[in-house]
Amino acid sequence: MLGAVFLDAGFVAAEQAVLNLFVPYLQKVDVQTLGKDAKTLLQEYLQAKRAPLPNYSVVDTQGEAHAQSFQVECSIPSLKITTRGEGTSRRNAEQQAAQAAYK
Repeated sequence: MLGAVFLDAGFVAAEQAVLNLFVPYLQKVDVQTLGKDAKTLLQEYLQAKRAPLPNYSVVDTQGEAHAQSFQVECSIPSLKITTRGEGTSRRNAEQQAAQAAYK
């Protein structure tokens, strides 16, 4: 599409089309968190505040071995924060719990 705009109307029009399409999305991107998962963001935040790192513990596992569901608790006692996450893997559940704690 952009090539067609360039061929039809020239570089300035193609540049404007790119700006109109992508700038609104790029303005919403937080470059500090780009590509980082919830556990990493939480750990970096806590380290910056010189707070102890969170503890993750599996509080419940349900289902058959091939289709389990995990419930993980993320606790940060020094901040009196305890959250839970649920997922099809322990890692996914930890990410959910970390996301909730980060928010």
